[in-house]
Amino acid sequence: MMKTSLTGVLAASRDMSVISNNLANAKTAGFKRSIAQFAEIRSTSEGARSGVEAGSGALTQDIRRNNTQGGFTNTESALDVAISGSGYLVFGEANGVPGEMDMSFSRAGKLTLNKDGAIVDSAGNPLLGFPVLTGNMIGGQPAPINLSAAAGGSAANIQGVSINDKGVINITLANGRSVQGGAIALAKFRNDDGLKNVTGARLKASDASGPAELVPAGQNGMG
Repeated sequence: MMKTSLTGVLAASRDMSVISNNLANAKTAGFKRSIAQFAEIRSTSEGARSGVEAGSGALTQDIRRNNTQGGFTNTESALDVAISGSGYLVFGEANGVPGEMDMSFSRAGKLTLNKDGAIVDSAGNPLLGFPVLTGNMIGGQPAPINLSAAAGGSAANIQGVSINDKGVINITLANGRSVQGGAIALAKFRNDDGLKNVTGARLKASDASGPAELVPAGQNGMG
């Protein structure tokens, strides 16, 4: 009986941990609340009759994230984005080496420029995107998006920034010309529920989610 009661305490404790995390991140942009799902531990006695045996406690069967579309909030920043539909923004590491960065993923689109002119999240992780090729074709390898580099090497050349529904970033220069700073990459997974929570709205891939497939916005079912 003590063991049965202990399983209930442990399951309730796990549920409280999930609820506490939901409350702590209630105002975190892009955060998706999770729900603990429980199952009964059934008796394994060989002499027990089906439908009569007593349960042996409870266990936390799964922690499921609510992946439904959230609402949108207007901001004063031209760099802030929101995804309408499927996909996750892709971020590298703040001090990572290009091509070797450990990627993380989020639906939180509050973005800023760092001192080097790269687009970053609130933790300083660089946003990854694709080059915009000749004829507005999007392709190449994902890399951190650096607006200063696209503007001739100086943030002082940037007079305005706009982002269209394909994630393409257009920069208005001081001389009136326009250049494209890249196209925001989105990630999709075989199983969104398998993504691991790192902190707040930040997620990482796992064996359960499968590897990320990075594609431009608006393509291959992306938002």
